[in-house]
Amino acid sequence: MRSRVGPLLTAMFVLNVFGYAAVGGVLQILLPTQVREAAGDGATSALALITGVSAIASLAVPPIAGLLSDRTSSRWGRRAPWILGGGVATAAALVLLGLAGSVPGLLVGWFLVQATINIGLNIILSAIPERIPARRHGLASTVQGLGLPVGAILGVQLGAAFAGSVAVGYVLLAVLFAVASALCAFLVRDPHGDRQAVERRTPAAGLRTMFGSLRFHDYRWVFISRAVLYLGYNMISGFGLYILQDHIRLPADLTAAEAVATSGTINLVLVTLGTVVSGPLADRFGHHRAFVVASSLLLTVSMVVPLAWPSWPAYLVQAAIGGFALGAFLGVDLALATIVLPRTGDAGRDLGVFHIALNAPQVIAPFLASVAVNSLGGYPALFLSAGAIALLGSLTVLRVRSGTVTDNKEAVTDDQEMVQV
Repeated sequence: MRSRVGPLLTAMFVLNVFGYAAVGGVLQILLPTQVREAAGDGATSALALITGVSAIASLAVPPIAGLLSDRTSSRWGRRAPWILGGGVATAAALVLLGLAGSVPGLLVGWFLVQATINIGLNIILSAIPERIPARRHGLASTVQGLGLPVGAILGVQLGAAFAGSVAVGYVLLAVLFAVASALCAFLVRDPHGDRQAVERRTPAAGLRTMFGSLRFHDYRWVFISRAVLYLGYNMISGFGLYILQDHIRLPADLTAAEAVATSGTINLVLVTLGTVVSGPLADRFGHHRAFVVASSLLLTVSMVVPLAWPSWPAYLVQAAIGGFALGAFLGVDLALATIVLPRTGDAGRDLGVFHIALNAPQVIAPFLASVAVNSLGGYPALFLSAGAIALLGSLTVLRVRSGTVTDNKEAVTDDQEMVQV
């Protein structure tokens, strides 16, 4: 099998940008606008219900869709049909959500979006271990990680532009993601390699061993480190508005909402910078585990700043350092996972399980943050708790055996050796 890295990375970047643009634009602007109109004074509780229930889809769908794609045989290979189908289904779900006018309708619509959009965003990751040599996994992780901040910025801008015409905004996001999915499916198609790779096992057999990859020592600890670090990060980011309203001393002419926008922009810029820097460096020096440890420690440091100095400048410093730390983590985290990925023949399923380590913390973090603020001593307790959890993330990745990472990095298959840029 001969694959070119350039088209695969292009496909990954395009799909992630427009996927996270849809998620960001809907979740931050369009959906809250609809919920406010539908629920009035109960909008806060209604939005929490909608996002909380819909999170179930983002946890359950990726490994199942990945498993089914592992067993798919088509003229375009295993992955491309699922990426295209997921894109079309997501577009339909976005249009449906844009037409909803009640809380139950919004819940169903957002649940469907969460279920369908995670099909392509997860399955595209399978191209990394299957068709990109290990020595370029850091670059692939960087490209994938860049989709989040770039897409988030694009999505918020589009959402804000169509806040007064919500249905039009949804249609635009739907069209953009459908086109991106079609382009991605075309770029990742592989009629030669995938058809022979399909194993004749039933989906039921795969479901029985859904989490079997976590029995492998190194993969399990990479999964745990990702989940723990994201948990610490989301505990702070999810309470940003409340921290700025109740804890940080803001300038008299600056509202909390304006402060969120300013700090968020700084954070995303530094996330992008950290992602661009870390992946290629990890590929060059070959110490992916060390980069994960360093980014986790840096995130811990960022959370101490506003604890010791609860001021607006300190919060901006925290946003900058925390953003760079998260970006550095994004640039190597996926690369480390794909390097130690068990060779089970179910890369789609196993990376779908790995996707849970990204989404589950987003569900748990608000609960833990609330407990820290309300029961453990207010916002100082929140910063301490989140910092301790981030520190724990750096310690857990040390359980990954460095020798295994090095061995797997060098273990490029004959097919991978033929990959060309």
